[in-house]
Amino acid sequence: MLIDSHAHIYDDEFAVDGGARSIIDGMSDDGLEYIVCVGCDVPTSRTCVELANANARIYATVGVHPYDADTVTPENLSILRELALNNKKVVAVGEFGLDLHRPGSDRDGQIKAMRAQYELARELSLPQVYHLRDGYGEFTEFAKALDFPQGGVIHCFSSSAEFAEFCVKKGFYISFSGTVTYNNAVNLKRAALAVPLDRLLIETDSPYLTPEPKRGHKNYPKNVAYVCDALAEIKGLSRERMEQITNENTKRVFNIG
Repeated sequence: MLIDSHAHIYDDEFAVDGGARSIIDGMSDDGLEYIVCVGCDVPTSRTCVELANANARIYATVGVHPYDADTVTPENLSILRELALNNKKVVAVGEFGLDLHRPGSDRDGQIKAMRAQYELARELSLPQVYHLRDGYGEFTEFAKALDFPQGGVIHCFSSSAEFAEFCVKKGFYISFSGTVTYNNAVNLKRAALAVPLDRLLIETDSPYLTPEPKRGHKNYPKNVAYVCDALAEIKGLSRERMEQITNENTKRVFNIG
């Protein structure tokens, strides 16, 4: 049984298929032990918590994506704090971080929001889930001066082997999504080779980033199997061994199971 360490099963994309309920009901048939449902803002963080509280095999994170950095206000941080404090199924703060891919991205605003959520995670003694797309230099400078005693995850890793090594040294796990299955993902596969086995995670980021051979279609948590297969091939391991490794790592970083 696999664990999808990062999915958005509440997304409207799933509504036509029966929504989160359909995904959860199909987990056993889909070979899934757990799904970590990841918040992107206050409303979706609430939804993640509701889903986790209602379903034993769902866990939740609470956080604000860098696209919504301007909503990281004291009031919303207080809401996230209460969600985490009052719900044992909240296993991390995130996803938050830096996404400077879009022209005109508010770099300073995103850094400010990232620091505020870092401090919230430290206060709550929870691991952190980082979304990083471009801005790797800025994140390196941010992380160099900080400690991460509860660890965390660099989700949907998309950078170099050298950056992966830096993140591992800072205490992070590196999570790979369907992008590692793409034929042209040479640098990403090189990065996966550089990550120690005890720091590897797998995810779908569903409904986004569908892996081969399902690319072009909506992504589902069950497709995490393709990511597991790809990492097993890259690392020269059996599928069963990679499944065991990534399950153990996910349970360790999020303290679940």
